[in-house]
Amino acid sequence: MDSDTEILVKEAMRLCDADDADHAWGIAEMLMDRSPDSAAGLMLATFVAWKMGKHTLSYQLAIRTTQVAPLNAQAWMRLGIAANEIWQMDAAETAFKHGLRLSKDKGESSALHLNYSALLLDTGRFAEAEEHARKALDFNPSSEKAKANMGLSLLGQRKWTGWDLYSHTLGLPGRRKTRFAQEGPWDGTKGLTVALYGEQGIGDELSFASMVPEAIRDSKRVILDCDAKLEHLFRRSFPEATVHGTRWERVLDWPVEDRTPDASLALGELGRLYRRTDESFPGTPYLVADPIRRQMWRSEFDRKGKPAIGIAWTGGVPWTGAKFRTLSLEQLKPLFNSVDAQWVSLQYKDAAKDIATFRKRNLGVDLVQYPWATLTPDYDDTAALVAELDLVICIQTAVAHLAGALGKECFVLLPKNSQWRYGTSGDIPWYKSVRVFRQRSLQDWHGPIGEVIGRIRARYPRAEAA
Repeated sequence: MDSDTEILVKEAMRLCDADDADHAWGIAEMLMDRSPDSAAGLMLATFVAWKMGKHTLSYQLAIRTTQVAPLNAQAWMRLGIAANEIWQMDAAETAFKHGLRLSKDKGESSALHLNYSALLLDTGRFAEAEEHARKALDFNPSSEKAKANMGLSLLGQRKWTGWDLYSHTLGLPGRRKTRFAQEGPWDGTKGLTVALYGEQGIGDELSFASMVPEAIRDSKRVILDCDAKLEHLFRRSFPEATVHGTRWERVLDWPVEDRTPDASLALGELGRLYRRTDESFPGTPYLVADPIRRQMWRSEFDRKGKPAIGIAWTGGVPWTGAKFRTLSLEQLKPLFNSVDAQWVSLQYKDAAKDIATFRKRNLGVDLVQYPWATLTPDYDDTAALVAELDLVICIQTAVAHLAGALGKECFVLLPKNSQWRYGTSGDIPWYKSVRVFRQRSLQDWHGPIGEVIGRIRARYPRAEAA
Protein backbone atom coordinates (compact mmCIF):
# COMPACT_ATOMS: atom_id res chain seq x y z
CA MET A 1 0.00 0.00 0.00
CA ASP A 2 1.52 3.36 -1.02
CA SER A 3 1.65 6.25 1.45
CA ASP A 4 -1.19 8.21 -0.19
CA THR A 5 -3.51 5.19 -0.08
CA GLU A 6 -2.55 4.52 3.52
CA ILE A 7 -3.46 8.10 4.51
CA LEU A 8 -6.83 7.81 2.77
CA VAL A 9 -7.61 4.46 4.39
CA LYS A 10 -6.80 5.85 7.84
CA GLU A 11 -9.04 8.85 7.21
CA ALA A 12 -11.89 6.59 6.10
CA MET A 13 -11.49 4.46 9.21
CA ARG A 14 -11.53 7.61 11.36
CA LEU A 15 -14.77 8.67 9.69
CA CYS A 16 -16.29 5.26 10.35
CA ASP A 17 -15.32 5.53 14.02
CA ALA A 18 -17.09 8.91 14.04
CA ASP A 19 -20.25 7.31 12.57
CA ASP A 20 -19.74 9.08 9.25
CA ALA A 21 -19.69 6.05 6.98
CA ASP A 22 -21.20 8.00 4.07
CA HIS A 23 -18.09 10.14 3.67
CA ALA A 24 -15.89 7.10 4.28
CA TRP A 25 -17.67 5.41 1.39
CA GLY A 26 -16.68 8.33 -0.84
CA ILE A 27 -13.02 7.61 -0.07
CA ALA A 28 -13.50 3.90 -0.76
CA GLU A 29 -15.13 4.67 -4.13
CA MET A 30 -12.27 7.01 -5.02
CA LEU A 31 -9.70 4.28 -4.31
CA MET A 32 -11.64 1.73 -6.37
CA ASP A 33 -11.99 4.25 -9.22
CA ARG A 34 -8.22 4.68 -9.23
CA SER A 35 -7.66 0.93 -9.30
CA PRO A 36 -10.66 -1.44 -9.43
CA ASP A 37 -8.47 -4.35 -8.35
CA SER A 38 -6.79 -2.55 -5.44
CA ALA A 39 -6.89 -4.88 -2.45
CA ALA A 40 -6.69 -1.89 -0.11
CA GLY A 41 -9.61 -0.14 -1.81
CA LEU A 42 -11.73 -3.28 -1.95
CA MET A 43 -11.04 -4.17 1.67
CA LEU A 44 -11.90 -0.66 2.78
CA ALA A 45 -15.09 -0.73 0.72
CA THR A 46 -16.00 -4.10 2.29
CA PHE A 47 -15.63 -2.65 5.77
CA VAL A 48 -17.45 0.62 5.05
CA ALA A 49 -20.37 -1.17 3.37
CA TRP A 50 -20.61 -3.37 6.45
CA LYS A 51 -20.64 -0.27 8.68
CA MET A 52 -23.42 1.20 6.54
CA GLY A 53 -25.52 -1.94 6.99
CA LYS A 54 -25.21 -2.86 3.31
CA HIS A 55 -24.35 -6.45 4.16
CA THR A 56 -25.01 -8.09 0.80
CA LEU A 57 -22.81 -5.51 -0.92
CA SER A 58 -20.15 -6.02 1.74
CA TYR A 59 -20.28 -9.77 1.08
CA GLN A 60 -19.81 -9.36 -2.68
CA LEU A 61 -16.95 -6.89 -2.18
CA ALA A 62 -15.31 -9.29 0.28
CA ILE A 63 -15.47 -12.13 -2.25
CA ARG A 64 -13.71 -9.92 -4.79
CA THR A 65 -11.10 -8.90 -2.20
CA THR A 66 -10.13 -12.52 -1.56
CA GLN A 67 -9.82 -13.04 -5.31
CA VAL A 68 -7.28 -10.23 -5.71
CA ALA A 69 -5.54 -10.90 -2.35
CA PRO A 70 -5.91 -14.65 -1.75
CA LEU A 71 -3.08 -14.77 0.79
CA ASN A 72 -4.38 -11.92 2.95
CA ALA A 73 -5.80 -13.32 6.21
CA GLN A 74 -7.64 -10.10 6.98
CA ALA A 75 -9.44 -10.25 3.64
CA TRP A 76 -10.74 -13.72 4.53
CA MET A 77 -11.82 -12.47 7.95
CA ARG A 78 -13.82 -9.65 6.35
CA LEU A 79 -15.44 -12.22 4.06
CA GLY A 80 -16.34 -14.36 7.06
CA ILE A 81 -17.87 -11.39 8.88
CA ALA A 82 -19.84 -10.28 5.83
CA ALA A 83 -21.10 -13.82 5.16
CA ASN A 84 -22.13 -14.21 8.78
CA GLU A 85 -24.17 -11.00 8.61
CA ILE A 86 -26.34 -12.43 5.83
CA TRP A 87 -26.42 -15.88 7.43
CA GLN A 88 -24.32 -17.60 4.78
CA MET A 89 -22.89 -19.75 7.52
CA ASP A 90 -20.99 -22.34 5.47
CA ALA A 91 -19.26 -19.59 3.50
CA ALA A 92 -18.44 -17.71 6.70
CA GLU A 93 -16.95 -20.77 8.37
CA THR A 94 -14.84 -21.60 5.33
CA ALA A 95 -13.54 -18.03 5.25
CA PHE A 96 -12.61 -17.95 8.94
CA LYS A 97 -10.81 -21.30 8.72
CA HIS A 98 -8.89 -20.14 5.66
CA GLY A 99 -7.95 -16.90 7.37
CA LEU A 100 -6.67 -18.77 10.41
CA ARG A 101 -4.46 -20.95 8.21
CA LEU A 102 -2.94 -17.83 6.64
CA SER A 103 -2.62 -15.68 9.76
CA LYS A 104 0.79 -15.16 11.27
CA ASP A 105 -0.04 -12.03 13.26
CA LYS A 106 -1.12 -12.25 16.92
CA GLY A 107 -3.76 -9.51 16.69
CA GLU A 108 -5.12 -10.88 13.43
CA SER A 109 -5.37 -14.39 14.86
CA SER A 110 -7.20 -13.09 17.91
CA ALA A 111 -9.72 -11.26 15.69
CA LEU A 112 -10.26 -14.33 13.53
CA HIS A 113 -10.89 -16.59 16.54
CA LEU A 114 -13.18 -13.93 18.00
CA ASN A 115 -15.33 -13.66 14.90
CA TYR A 116 -15.34 -17.42 14.39
CA SER A 117 -16.64 -17.84 17.94
CA ALA A 118 -19.44 -15.35 17.16
CA LEU A 119 -20.40 -17.44 14.11
CA LEU A 120 -20.47 -20.60 16.24
CA LEU A 121 -22.68 -18.87 18.80
CA ASP A 122 -25.09 -17.91 16.02
CA THR A 123 -25.26 -21.51 14.87
CA GLY A 124 -25.78 -22.96 18.35
CA ARG A 125 -22.41 -24.74 18.48
CA PHE A 126 -21.58 -23.54 21.96
CA ALA A 127 -18.73 -25.90 22.87
CA GLU A 128 -16.85 -24.95 19.70
CA ALA A 129 -17.63 -21.28 20.34
CA GLU A 130 -16.04 -21.63 23.78
CA GLU A 131 -12.90 -23.14 22.23
CA HIS A 132 -12.40 -20.24 19.81
CA ALA A 133 -13.30 -17.59 22.39
CA ARG A 134 -10.58 -19.04 24.63
CA LYS A 135 -8.08 -18.89 21.78
CA ALA A 136 -9.04 -15.26 21.10
CA LEU A 137 -8.40 -14.50 24.77
CA ASP A 138 -5.08 -16.32 24.67
CA PHE A 139 -3.96 -13.85 21.99
CA ASN A 140 -5.71 -10.84 23.54
CA PRO A 141 -6.63 -11.32 27.24
CA SER A 142 -8.26 -7.87 27.47
CA SER A 143 -10.77 -8.38 24.63
CA GLU A 144 -14.24 -7.44 25.89
CA LYS A 145 -15.92 -9.12 22.93
CA ALA A 146 -14.02 -12.36 23.45
CA LYS A 147 -15.06 -12.38 27.11
CA ALA A 148 -18.66 -11.76 26.06
CA ASN A 149 -18.53 -14.63 23.56
CA MET A 150 -16.96 -16.86 26.18
CA GLY A 151 -19.73 -16.08 28.65
CA LEU A 152 -22.54 -16.78 26.16
CA SER A 153 -20.87 -19.99 24.97
CA LEU A 154 -20.71 -21.24 28.55
CA LEU A 155 -24.33 -20.30 29.21
CA GLY A 156 -25.36 -22.11 26.02
CA GLN A 157 -23.84 -25.26 27.54
CA ARG A 158 -25.60 -24.58 30.85
CA LYS A 159 -22.29 -23.89 32.53
CA TRP A 160 -23.64 -21.17 34.76
CA THR A 161 -20.23 -19.69 35.53
CA GLY A 162 -20.84 -17.93 32.21
CA TRP A 163 -22.87 -15.35 34.14
CA ASP A 164 -19.57 -14.03 35.52
CA LEU A 165 -18.71 -12.84 32.01
CA TYR A 166 -22.19 -11.65 30.99
CA SER A 167 -21.47 -8.05 31.93
CA HIS A 168 -18.95 -7.87 29.08
CA THR A 169 -21.84 -8.02 26.60
CA LEU A 170 -23.15 -4.73 27.94
CA GLY A 171 -20.38 -2.65 26.46
CA LEU A 172 -21.11 -3.88 22.95
CA PRO A 173 -23.05 -1.78 20.39
CA GLY A 174 -26.71 -1.31 21.31
CA ARG A 175 -26.18 -2.06 25.02
CA ARG A 176 -25.48 0.31 27.89
CA LYS A 177 -23.25 -0.23 30.88
CA THR A 178 -25.10 1.63 33.66
CA ARG A 179 -28.36 3.57 33.90
CA PHE A 180 -26.98 6.51 35.84
CA ALA A 181 -23.55 8.02 36.28
CA GLN A 182 -23.14 8.11 40.04
CA GLU A 183 -24.03 4.58 41.15
CA GLY A 184 -21.97 1.43 40.90
CA PRO A 185 -23.07 -2.03 39.84
CA TRP A 186 -25.09 -3.99 42.38
CA ASP A 187 -23.19 -6.92 43.90
CA GLY A 188 -26.19 -8.40 45.73
CA THR A 189 -25.66 -6.47 48.97
CA LYS A 190 -28.99 -6.47 50.78
CA GLY A 191 -30.94 -3.44 51.93
CA LEU A 192 -30.03 -1.07 49.06
CA THR A 193 -32.14 0.88 46.62
CA VAL A 194 -31.39 -0.79 43.28
CA ALA A 195 -32.20 0.30 39.73
CA LEU A 196 -32.64 -2.59 37.28
CA TYR A 197 -32.80 -1.95 33.55
CA GLY A 198 -33.51 -3.87 30.37
CA GLU A 199 -30.69 -4.15 27.85
CA GLN A 200 -31.85 -6.50 25.08
CA GLY A 201 -35.08 -7.41 23.29
CA ILE A 202 -38.61 -7.85 24.61
CA GLY A 203 -38.19 -11.62 24.95
CA ASP A 204 -34.99 -11.17 26.95
CA GLU A 205 -36.62 -8.64 29.27
CA LEU A 206 -39.54 -11.01 29.84
CA SER A 207 -37.20 -13.91 30.58
CA PHE A 208 -34.79 -12.03 32.83
CA ALA A 209 -37.73 -10.55 34.75
CA SER A 210 -38.07 -13.97 36.41
CA MET A 211 -35.26 -12.79 38.70
CA VAL A 212 -36.93 -9.52 39.70
CA PRO A 213 -38.86 -11.07 42.65
CA GLU A 214 -35.56 -12.24 44.16
CA ALA A 215 -34.06 -8.79 43.69
CA ILE A 216 -37.10 -7.25 45.38
CA ARG A 217 -36.70 -9.71 48.28
CA ASP A 218 -33.06 -8.71 48.80
CA SER A 219 -33.39 -4.94 48.29
CA LYS A 220 -34.74 -2.03 50.25
CA ARG A 221 -36.36 -0.82 47.04
CA VAL A 222 -36.27 -1.77 43.35
CA ILE A 223 -36.67 0.69 40.49
CA LEU A 224 -37.31 -1.17 37.24
CA ASP A 225 -36.63 0.56 33.92
CA CYS A 226 -38.20 -1.47 31.11
CA ASP A 227 -39.44 -1.20 27.55
CA ALA A 228 -42.60 0.94 27.38
CA LYS A 229 -44.51 -2.08 26.02
CA LEU A 230 -43.91 -3.92 29.29
CA GLU A 231 -44.61 -1.11 31.76
CA HIS A 232 -48.22 -1.95 32.67
CA LEU A 233 -47.62 -5.70 32.78
CA PHE A 234 -44.58 -5.29 35.02
CA ARG A 235 -46.33 -2.83 37.33
CA ARG A 236 -49.10 -5.32 38.02
CA SER A 237 -46.72 -8.26 38.31
CA PHE A 238 -44.20 -6.51 40.60
CA PRO A 239 -46.31 -4.18 42.78
CA GLU A 240 -43.46 -3.77 45.29
CA ALA A 241 -41.23 -2.24 42.59
CA THR A 242 -41.33 1.21 41.03
CA VAL A 243 -41.67 0.64 37.29
CA HIS A 244 -40.82 3.10 34.52
CA GLY A 245 -41.31 2.23 30.83
CA THR A 246 -38.47 4.52 29.78
CA ARG A 247 -35.75 2.14 28.67
CA TRP A 248 -35.20 3.90 25.35
CA GLU A 249 -35.48 7.47 26.64
CA ARG A 250 -32.25 9.40 27.02
CA VAL A 251 -33.62 12.07 29.35
CA LEU A 252 -35.54 10.66 32.30
CA ASP A 253 -38.35 12.64 33.87
CA TRP A 254 -38.31 10.56 37.04
CA PRO A 255 -38.84 11.72 40.63
CA VAL A 256 -35.57 12.70 42.26
CA GLU A 257 -35.67 9.76 44.65
CA ASP A 258 -35.77 7.36 41.69
CA ARG A 259 -32.75 8.96 40.04
CA THR A 260 -30.41 8.40 42.96
CA PRO A 261 -30.22 4.63 43.52
CA ASP A 262 -27.48 3.08 45.60
CA ALA A 263 -26.60 0.66 42.79
CA SER A 264 -27.87 -0.52 39.41
CA LEU A 265 -27.70 -3.63 37.28
CA ALA A 266 -28.83 -4.83 33.88
CA LEU A 267 -31.59 -7.44 34.16
CA GLY A 268 -29.42 -10.13 32.55
CA GLU A 269 -26.68 -9.57 35.11
CA LEU A 270 -29.01 -10.81 37.83
CA GLY A 271 -28.14 -14.30 36.61
CA ARG A 272 -24.76 -13.99 38.32
CA LEU A 273 -26.59 -13.54 41.63
CA TYR A 274 -29.58 -15.86 41.27
CA ARG A 275 -29.06 -18.53 38.56
CA ARG A 276 -25.83 -20.33 39.45
CA THR A 277 -27.18 -23.91 39.26
CA ASP A 278 -29.87 -25.85 37.40
CA GLU A 279 -31.83 -26.03 40.65
CA SER A 280 -31.85 -22.23 41.04
CA PHE A 281 -34.26 -21.86 38.09
CA PRO A 282 -37.69 -22.12 39.75
CA GLY A 283 -39.56 -22.16 36.42
CA THR A 284 -42.76 -20.97 38.09
CA PRO A 285 -45.04 -18.16 36.79
CA TYR A 286 -44.13 -14.61 37.78
CA LEU A 287 -46.21 -12.36 35.51
CA VAL A 288 -49.86 -11.47 36.19
CA ALA A 289 -52.24 -10.65 33.33
CA ASP A 290 -55.11 -8.17 33.68
CA PRO A 291 -58.05 -10.11 35.24
CA ILE A 292 -60.73 -7.98 33.60
CA ARG A 293 -59.32 -8.44 30.12
CA ARG A 294 -58.87 -12.12 30.86
CA GLN A 295 -62.62 -12.40 31.52
CA MET A 296 -63.32 -10.80 28.14
CA TRP A 297 -61.14 -13.35 26.35
CA ARG A 298 -62.60 -16.23 28.34
CA SER A 299 -66.08 -15.25 27.15
CA GLU A 300 -64.89 -14.99 23.55
CA PHE A 301 -63.19 -18.37 23.55
CA ASP A 302 -66.00 -20.15 25.41
CA ARG A 303 -68.44 -18.92 22.78
CA LYS A 304 -67.01 -21.30 20.15
CA GLY A 305 -66.85 -24.31 22.43
CA LYS A 306 -63.54 -25.70 21.18
CA PRO A 307 -59.89 -25.39 22.21
CA ALA A 308 -58.28 -21.97 21.73
CA ILE A 309 -54.68 -22.38 20.58
CA GLY A 310 -52.32 -19.48 20.00
CA ILE A 311 -49.94 -19.72 17.05
CA ALA A 312 -46.89 -17.63 16.03
CA TRP A 313 -44.99 -18.72 12.94
CA THR A 314 -42.26 -16.10 12.53
CA GLY A 315 -39.72 -14.56 14.89
CA GLY A 316 -36.63 -12.42 15.02
CA VAL A 317 -35.18 -9.90 12.60
CA PRO A 318 -32.68 -10.43 9.75
CA TRP A 319 -29.60 -10.02 11.97
CA THR A 320 -30.94 -12.52 14.55
CA GLY A 321 -31.55 -15.25 11.99
CA ALA A 322 -35.19 -14.53 11.12
CA LYS A 323 -35.00 -16.66 7.98
CA PHE A 324 -34.31 -19.71 10.16
CA ARG A 325 -37.15 -18.75 12.52
CA THR A 326 -39.83 -18.48 9.87
CA LEU A 327 -42.56 -20.90 8.85
CA SER A 328 -45.32 -20.44 6.30
CA LEU A 329 -48.94 -21.14 7.08
CA GLU A 330 -48.84 -23.83 4.40
CA GLN A 331 -46.08 -25.60 6.32
CA LEU A 332 -48.32 -25.54 9.37
CA LYS A 333 -51.34 -26.92 7.51
CA PRO A 334 -50.88 -30.47 8.92
CA LEU A 335 -50.95 -28.93 12.41
CA PHE A 336 -54.12 -26.97 11.71
CA ASN A 337 -55.75 -30.08 10.29
CA SER A 338 -54.82 -32.22 13.30
CA VAL A 339 -57.44 -30.76 15.64
CA ASP A 340 -60.69 -28.80 15.44
CA ALA A 341 -59.57 -25.70 17.28
CA GLN A 342 -59.88 -21.95 17.15
CA TRP A 343 -56.40 -20.86 16.12
CA VAL A 344 -55.40 -17.42 17.36
CA SER A 345 -52.60 -15.50 15.67
CA LEU A 346 -49.90 -14.29 18.04
CA GLN A 347 -47.87 -12.63 15.28
CA TYR A 348 -46.33 -9.34 16.37
CA LYS A 349 -46.73 -7.99 12.82
CA ASP A 350 -50.00 -7.67 10.93
CA ALA A 351 -50.79 -11.08 9.40
CA ALA A 352 -54.32 -10.29 8.18
CA LYS A 353 -53.50 -10.68 4.47
CA ASP A 354 -51.61 -13.95 4.95
CA ILE A 355 -54.43 -15.33 7.08
CA ALA A 356 -57.11 -14.31 4.56
CA THR A 357 -55.22 -15.91 1.67
CA PHE A 358 -54.64 -19.11 3.62
CA ARG A 359 -58.26 -19.38 4.76
CA LYS A 360 -59.55 -19.00 1.21
CA ARG A 361 -57.59 -22.14 0.31
CA ASN A 362 -58.39 -23.91 3.57
CA LEU A 363 -61.99 -23.14 4.47
CA GLY A 364 -62.06 -25.52 7.42
CA VAL A 365 -59.27 -23.78 9.34
CA ASP A 366 -60.53 -21.35 11.99
CA LEU A 367 -57.55 -18.97 12.16
CA VAL A 368 -58.15 -15.42 13.37
CA GLN A 369 -56.18 -12.33 14.32
CA TYR A 370 -57.22 -9.97 17.11
CA PRO A 371 -55.16 -6.86 16.25
CA TRP A 372 -56.20 -4.98 19.39
CA ALA A 373 -54.47 -7.69 21.42
CA THR A 374 -51.35 -8.42 19.38
CA LEU A 375 -50.56 -5.28 17.35
CA THR A 376 -50.79 -2.74 20.15
CA PRO A 377 -47.94 -0.84 21.84
CA ASP A 378 -48.92 -2.40 25.19
CA TYR A 379 -47.87 -6.01 25.79
CA ASP A 380 -50.43 -6.14 28.60
CA ASP A 381 -53.05 -6.61 25.87
CA THR A 382 -51.21 -9.65 24.53
CA ALA A 383 -50.65 -11.08 28.02
CA ALA A 384 -54.38 -11.16 28.79
CA LEU A 385 -55.08 -12.98 25.53
CA VAL A 386 -52.31 -15.54 26.06
CA ALA A 387 -53.38 -16.17 29.66
CA GLU A 388 -56.79 -17.44 28.47
CA LEU A 389 -55.58 -19.65 25.64
CA ASP A 390 -55.55 -23.39 26.16
CA LEU A 391 -52.15 -23.76 24.54
CA VAL A 392 -49.50 -21.73 22.70
CA ILE A 393 -47.51 -23.10 19.76
CA CYS A 394 -44.79 -20.86 18.38
CA ILE A 395 -41.46 -20.51 16.71
CA GLN A 396 -38.55 -19.17 18.80
CA THR A 397 -39.92 -15.70 19.56
CA ALA A 398 -40.87 -13.40 22.45
CA VAL A 399 -44.33 -14.90 22.93
CA ALA A 400 -42.69 -18.14 24.11
CA HIS A 401 -41.19 -16.20 27.03
CA LEU A 402 -44.52 -14.50 27.70
CA ALA A 403 -46.31 -17.85 27.83
CA GLY A 404 -43.67 -19.33 30.13
CA ALA A 405 -43.73 -16.30 32.40
CA LEU A 406 -47.52 -16.63 32.72
CA GLY A 407 -47.30 -20.38 33.32
CA LYS A 408 -49.19 -21.11 30.10
CA GLU A 409 -48.38 -24.40 28.39
CA CYS A 410 -46.32 -23.68 25.30
CA PHE A 411 -44.75 -25.77 22.55
CA VAL A 412 -41.74 -24.07 20.91
CA LEU A 413 -40.58 -25.11 17.44
CA LEU A 414 -36.87 -24.50 17.72
CA PRO A 415 -34.41 -24.06 14.82
CA LYS A 416 -31.20 -26.05 14.92
CA ASN A 417 -29.13 -22.88 15.36
CA SER A 418 -31.02 -21.65 18.41
CA GLN A 419 -30.18 -18.97 20.95
CA TRP A 420 -27.97 -19.72 23.98
CA ARG A 421 -30.92 -19.61 26.36
CA TYR A 422 -32.36 -22.81 24.85
CA GLY A 423 -29.10 -24.78 25.08
CA THR A 424 -28.60 -27.81 22.84
CA SER A 425 -30.92 -30.41 24.35
CA GLY A 426 -33.95 -30.83 26.57
CA ASP A 427 -36.39 -28.12 27.55
CA ILE A 428 -35.57 -24.57 28.56
CA PRO A 429 -34.88 -24.28 32.32
CA TRP A 430 -36.53 -20.87 32.68
CA TYR A 431 -40.12 -22.16 32.49
CA LYS A 432 -41.75 -25.41 33.60
CA SER A 433 -44.68 -24.88 31.23
CA VAL A 434 -42.61 -24.69 28.01
CA ARG A 435 -41.74 -27.75 25.92
CA VAL A 436 -39.12 -27.55 23.17
CA PHE A 437 -39.26 -29.42 19.84
CA ARG A 438 -35.91 -29.13 18.07
CA GLN A 439 -34.91 -29.34 14.42
CA ARG A 440 -32.55 -32.19 13.65
CA SER A 441 -31.33 -30.51 10.47
CA LEU A 442 -31.48 -26.88 9.39
CA GLN A 443 -34.74 -25.75 7.76
CA ASP A 444 -36.34 -29.21 8.13
CA TRP A 445 -39.50 -28.61 10.15
CA HIS A 446 -41.22 -31.94 9.46
CA GLY A 447 -39.85 -33.58 12.60
CA PRO A 448 -40.74 -30.86 15.14
CA ILE A 449 -44.17 -30.25 13.60
CA GLY A 450 -44.87 -33.99 13.60
CA GLU A 451 -43.94 -34.24 17.28
CA VAL A 452 -46.26 -31.37 18.14
CA ILE A 453 -49.11 -32.95 16.18
CA GLY A 454 -48.64 -36.11 18.22
CA ARG A 455 -48.89 -34.11 21.45
CA ILE A 456 -51.96 -32.25 20.17
CA ARG A 457 -53.83 -35.42 19.22
CA ALA A 458 -53.02 -36.98 22.58
CA ARG A 459 -54.25 -33.89 24.37
CA TYR A 460 -57.47 -33.41 22.35
CA PRO A 461 -58.45 -36.92 21.18
CA ARG A 462 -62.08 -35.96 20.71
CA ALA A 463 -61.42 -32.76 18.84
CA GLU A 464 -59.63 -34.18 15.81
CA ALA A 465 -60.34 -32.27 12.62
CA ALA A 466 -62.06 -34.01 9.76
